[in-house]
Formats: sequence, structure tokens, C-alpha cells
Amino acid sequence: MRYMVRFEASIEQGAKVDGSPGGAGAAIGKILELFKPESFYVSVFKRELTMIVNSDDLAALSEAAHVVQLVAGANLEVTPVMTADEAMAILPPAITRAVAAARELGF
Repeated sequence: MRYMVRFEASIEQGAKVDGSPGGAGAAIGKILELFKPESFYVSVFKRELTMIVNSDDLAALSEAAHVVQLVAGANLEVTPVMTADEAMAILPPAITRAVAAARELGF
């Protein structure tokens, strides 16, 4: 499954990373090594990194997320992303099941 993973380091934590051995380059390198993104974007105006990650290994993603939390002092935003064909295969039945479950609850 593909995910868009985004985080922004706090100003304070970003300054700590910048002053650490290897600086931001080492930290970003480790994060990229863990997530193995298909593509990524680093903002030049704030300490923000956005990646497209393709993985079915939730344990590895959890480990990588914890590294980001410890290093960047940030929680990740993780959004599933898919092609139009994948969306048409996945979403209609999921929505149908969700509506049925909600109706069972009286909504």
C-alpha cells in the first residue's frame, strides 16, 4: 500500500538536529533509509519532509515513525494514496459496508 507520509520538525528540535553530529543530512538520510520512499520532498522554507512510501510492513513503518518522533519531535501525518483504478476497486465496497454498519447503529 502506498502512503503519503508528512512531518514537520519543531523549531527547537530542528535546531538540535542541525547541531548534532552529521546534522540534518544524517537525520534525513536515516529517515530515508528507514522509509525507503519512492519519492520525497523537503521544504526549503521550513523543516518539513513529505514522502511517498510503498510498504505493507506495518512494523517497519511503526519503527520509522518512532524514529521521526524521537529525532524530529513530530508526529507523522500518514495518508493512504492510490491510483484511480485502485480507488475504484477499494472504495465503493468499503463505503457500502460503512453505510450498512452505520445503519445497524441507527444512523
